[in-house]
Amino acid sequence: MAGRDFLRYGGNTTSVELVSRAGQRLLIDLGTGATELAKQLMGSEFGKGQGRLPILLSHTHLDHIQGLPFFTPFFIKGNEIRILGAKPVGGGSLEGTLQNQLAPHYSPLNGLENLAAGVSIDEITPGQRIALPGFDVKTIAVPHGSMWTTAYRITGDGKTVTYLSDVEYPDLDAPLPEAIELAKDADLLIHDAMHADHDYDLRRGWGHSPARAGVVVAERSGAKKLALFHHSPDATDEMIDEVVQRTSARTAVPVFAAAEGSYLEV
Repeated sequence: MAGRDFLRYGGNTTSVELVSRAGQRLLIDLGTGATELAKQLMGSEFGKGQGRLPILLSHTHLDHIQGLPFFTPFFIKGNEIRILGAKPVGGGSLEGTLQNQLAPHYSPLNGLENLAAGVSIDEITPGQRIALPGFDVKTIAVPHGSMWTTAYRITGDGKTVTYLSDVEYPDLDAPLPEAIELAKDADLLIHDAMHADHDYDLRRGWGHSPARAGVVVAERSGAKKLALFHHSPDATDEMIDEVVQRTSARTAVPVFAAAEGSYLEV
């Protein structure tokens, strides 16, 4: 959503950047938020065709790949961008799904092959470990309605960030042991909180979590901070503030809501 009620937390869709002390970058998901990041990147080595960027995809729902046709570093020759994600549920390849985003019906780019940058696409199997420049990545599959998405545990510079977006546990009070292990002692847990707790029963089965699910994972895993993430498109700044206040009141884990354009030193 856009408008005066959505100014502080923002209205773009999912994209998260991690940066190591040495300046190595890693992007998680390629929603429309990536287009804002692209403006910053163009003032760096990416604007000179010297950028290197791995991108981890949690899944290929539109809100997580919608920024693909508008991510400016793709248009600069010399940049090297590696996209990694699981094979889409329901058949087809990851490359084919992303290729469809640039098909003539949707984009004048007419295909990945027309991007100036060097773009590679690698399918991963959730459960495998991935070594990337500056980062070590562990992966698991988590339930998202009728499908599965990929969650990530990313370690670099001795710090760990766990990304558990687009997840709905069958039992909110007993999240998957694999999810708790993925977040074990994480310095930052980024967790799906699309629904306010009091609204969840009306939206059960949609594939997203209420805020309290993130609290349970954070407390049982020993995560040091909890970022409420993937806000409902209908949630105004004031509504998100209320979710943070209610969530903070029920846990000793520091809680905040992820906001567009904000950076946190982990």
